Amino acid sequence: MDILNLVFLLLLAVVASRILANLVPLPLPILQILVGVVLALPPFGMAVELRPEIFMLLFIPPLLFYDGWKIPKREFTEHSAEMTAMSLLLVLLIVVLAGYFIHWLLPAIPLGASFALAAILSPTDALSVIAIAQGRLPRHMAHQLEGEAMMNDATGLVSFKFALAAAISGSFSLVSATGEFFVIALGGVLIGGGLSWAFGRLKRWMTARGLFDPSAYVVMVLLLPFAAFYLAEHAGMSGILSAVAAGMVQSRVDMLPVKTTTRILNRSIWEMLDFSFNGLVFLLLGLQFPRIAARVWEGAGEQSYGMPTLLFTALAIMALLLVVRFLFVFAYHWTEGRIRRLRGQPVEDKPLGLFSALSAVAGVRGAITLAGVLSVPLMIGDTPFPGRDLMIFLAAAVIILSLIVGALGIPYFLKRMPNDDEARHEREMRTVRRTLAQAAVAWLENWRQQNTSDDLDRSALHSEVAGRVIESYRRDLDALKDREDAANEAVHGRDMEIDLRRQAIAVRRKALYRLRKHHEIDEQMLQALLRDLDFDEAALR
Repeated sequence: MDILNLVFLLLLAVVASRILANLVPLPLPILQILVGVVLALPPFGMAVELRPEIFMLLFIPPLLFYDGWKIPKREFTEHSAEMTAMSLLLVLLIVVLAGYFIHWLLPAIPLGASFALAAILSPTDALSVIAIAQGRLPRHMAHQLEGEAMMNDATGLVSFKFALAAAISGSFSLVSATGEFFVIALGGVLIGGGLSWAFGRLKRWMTARGLFDPSAYVVMVLLLPFAAFYLAEHAGMSGILSAVAAGMVQSRVDMLPVKTTTRILNRSIWEMLDFSFNGLVFLLLGLQFPRIAARVWEGAGEQSYGMPTLLFTALAIMALLLVVRFLFVFAYHWTEGRIRRLRGQPVEDKPLGLFSALSAVAGVRGAITLAGVLSVPLMIGDTPFPGRDLMIFLAAAVIILSLIVGALGIPYFLKRMPNDDEARHEREMRTVRRTLAQAAVAWLENWRQQNTSDDLDRSALHSEVAGRVIESYRRDLDALKDREDAANEAVHGRDMEIDLRRQAIAVRRKALYRLRKHHEIDEQMLQALLRDLDFDEAALR
């Protein structure tokens, strides 16, 4: 199939799957896998066979970069110990236990390849979990899952790379691998972080000289994860951690004073790319799954295993991942609680077993696992990579099983979890908004006093304009008061004003279309004025 037709059809399928998700009560990743399977069957017969190294370079850097970009930095710092334990100790535990377990269950997969499969099964996919939970996860757990997913994407993929190298070379030394792990990890972080910092300095230099252009900046940001990944890999360091570090540093750079249009454009494009790339990965899984299953079925006739054995192996691996994750989370929080009590520090009262069970079923595998396992080389020299189809089949089966477990288990445990996080978060947001509004009112009052003039008309104009702006902020302050009735009334008034403004914008937009229809303005003026109206409407949100 022509590559352009293939790209267009896949993107169209991603959009169609998102529309179907509003009609079919299935998690979006599962639906996208099913769409891919349908497209792979007659009469569509779409065949996709990406080269592993191209797959890794195309999908991994932007996904990891955006993970680093959007991780909440305060929660990442506050819960760094927990995230480090989940993304380092738990990953290594899964690699060792699941690696030996897979080789014991299915000796057809060599031990090195079993460790590689276990390593690539260790990263979790926070995006799929949040989509399943639909915003109902406790904030602490949502942030912990996002931070863990970002970090264990990196540690899991680096461990996968080491295990894959061991499977190819046939030799492995734990001491040398550990030392090399920290060297290439640190090198990757320094390269990605340094490149992103230099990019931020370049942006500041261009802004100071009037050379900054939002569109050119966004294109450069899109290329940044690929540059960070490629430079680190070329230097023999971790391109994975380089992409993550570049995203984390760039999110700080993006918070610096820049044009509003730049931020809007930047965020919109990255949200679109994240949605598209995740959707494409799951579609590709569905497209390749029937062919992989057929090859595994053919190979099963020549080996000592059959399809029931493979399905049992996938179920057993999934069960092991659930048990290990449950026990690790339970042990970590139990130990943390004991240490805090010994130090006389407050301990959050929560049902530990229920919390651990929710965390266990929330350990959904997704895009990174699939992207990694599809990057396994086809050949070692002139010999096919041993067990490659089995690895992809088992990884795909575990991804699907984890999505099913998450789709069933997360809503079940959420109903039984006490959750006052949302109310506490709203109180914090209200307090911060009140502080910001008070700061604005104080500045405006000071501005009005400083801009008195002997010209009575000009002074009156300053006072009138400042008074209107101050009044709008005072309405916001009334809405943020703790008195429920006054707050509800102010909120209702503000909502009414926003609604009227939106309707007025819609009227202006229709009038604009009418002017264009009667050829009173040209296409260029229409586009420019529509853009202004779009920004006005976006500001009301």
